[in-house]
Amino acid sequence: MISADAAIGVCYGRMADNLPSPQKAVQLMQSQGISKVRLFSPDADALTALANSNIDVMVGVPNTELQGIAQSQSSATAWVATNLLPHLPATRITAIAAGSEVLTAATDDDAYLLSAMQNLYTALQNAALDRSIKISTPHAMGVIANSFPPSSATFDARFAPLLSPILDFIANTGSFFMLNAYPYYAYRNSAATTALDFALLQPSAAGFTDPGSGLHYGDLLSAQLDAAFYALAAMGHRSLAIVVTETGWPSMGGAGETRIVNLQNAATYNNNVLRVAMSGQGTPFRPGQITDVYIFELFNENQRPGPTANRNWGLFRPDGSKFYSIGGFGGYAGGGTGGGAGGAAGNSPGVIELNRTFCIAAANGNFNTLQANLDWVCGQQQVDCSPVQPGGRCYQPDTVASHASYVFNAYFQLNGMSPNACQFNGVSVITTMDPSEFSRDYTLFFLGDSCLTFMSLLAGYNRCIYIGR
Repeated sequence: MISADAAIGVCYGRMADNLPSPQKAVQLMQSQGISKVRLFSPDADALTALANSNIDVMVGVPNTELQGIAQSQSSATAWVATNLLPHLPATRITAIAAGSEVLTAATDDDAYLLSAMQNLYTALQNAALDRSIKISTPHAMGVIANSFPPSSATFDARFAPLLSPILDFIANTGSFFMLNAYPYYAYRNSAATTALDFALLQPSAAGFTDPGSGLHYGDLLSAQLDAAFYALAAMGHRSLAIVVTETGWPSMGGAGETRIVNLQNAATYNNNVLRVAMSGQGTPFRPGQITDVYIFELFNENQRPGPTANRNWGLFRPDGSKFYSIGGFGGYAGGGTGGGAGGAAGNSPGVIELNRTFCIAAANGNFNTLQANLDWVCGQQQVDCSPVQPGGRCYQPDTVASHASYVFNAYFQLNGMSPNACQFNGVSVITTMDPSEFSRDYTLFFLGDSCLTFMSLLAGYNRCIYIGR
């Protein structure tokens, strides 16, 4: 079992040419209350920067190094001596991730995976570190067959001969099952049959009831986790805990992906991950079980290969500001735009640090100017403007002011509530008054799926406001 004080971590990749120094990255993590980090390789600079930070560190072994470690115990011992021992105990290394998604990769590295893990474990034993540092390997959801409904899930028979002894190894060494769980990919590949709010973990999602177990699932991540729990149970490992070594949602993609890949969906998903994971409620099949979760990732990596979305998973810009409002790491309340010095944790100069700050259309704003700025925001492809288009949930009332308020505020929230993100040629205003706190003679308000609709009797029209989180 994972300890009761399990928290949210982040993945810290460095495949980019514009990132801050590891020292500044660690300061940012500390300012945000991030207590766990996953490194994809034994990066000496990052491990040095993490010394005395009180951040738990998971260190990755690149797939390409597995063969050498597997074929020689001396190589495994040297790997531990070179990459871990110089940083202990100042750097709090708690886990080794041997490779990543090795079984489902189109390589022959899988043949070396178990032996590499065993040799690394022996090296840890010889250094008296086997109790404090656990070894496992992150798996893709692709190792699971028949994952829907969760109660029918089993591991793919193609991987069973390799996976069974790996599961025995991690169980016998007191380790855990590592899973890269991405509702984003599941939704992208089955958007015609999966509701977006279910994939985004929205509390309003209808969800489904598993006909085999009778358990109800309100979000896709819980369904993915339980599919893994059922698959583990089917292979005789009902008591193994799961650590989600990667999850997240990209904030920018190609021109044809903007409905799915945008800042709004990334903000919604990652804030909901924080909410669900920190609740301690567990999953329908494993209620109350605490699961560590690592969000992918700390920064965008502009040198990652592949489509645009591959390079746009980050929570923070290189200067430490947030791409969108997010909070909830450990005891951190969140809501600001990143960890600069001065002020409350998470604040930066010039940033409004309030959980409910709004950018709305100014009363009596010029019609043409409102329309022009509304069109400009929607043209930037950061904001999903479909809610204020015909048939959208916020289309009514059909006024430019109402639509502009939704779009302006979505842009404002997704850009960290910076005052610069609410400058629309004099037709927008920032308000710090929560609509739910307006007096009854001024406002009627109704909570919808992902927007707050309220009628301002003074202004004389409804506004449907994107609330950010």
